[in-house]
Amino acid sequence: MGAMMSNSNDPDIRKTEARAERQGEMEGGQAVPPMQADRHSAADPAVETPVEGRQGFLGRPVLAVLVGGLLLVGVAWLVVHYAVP
Repeated sequence: MGAMMSNSNDPDIRKTEARAERQGEMEGGQAVPPMQADRHSAADPAVETPVEGRQGFLGRPVLAVLVGGLLLVGVAWLVVHYAVP
């Protein structure tokens, strides 16, 4: 396993290390199953594995933003192309 987190007796850290170990064993780049959001505060911060910390949103919302951005760039290009003599 990689670098150990401090205070390895903490149950949250032990669960996190167990998840990190399972994620390291996934074959073929299988997706990590989605997790439920937990409630955390400054007194009880979230403890995540490196893989969980990198997770981001994918799907239609991201595709819509990308396509919308490309359309806006195309419209701006057309306006500049035909407005400037």
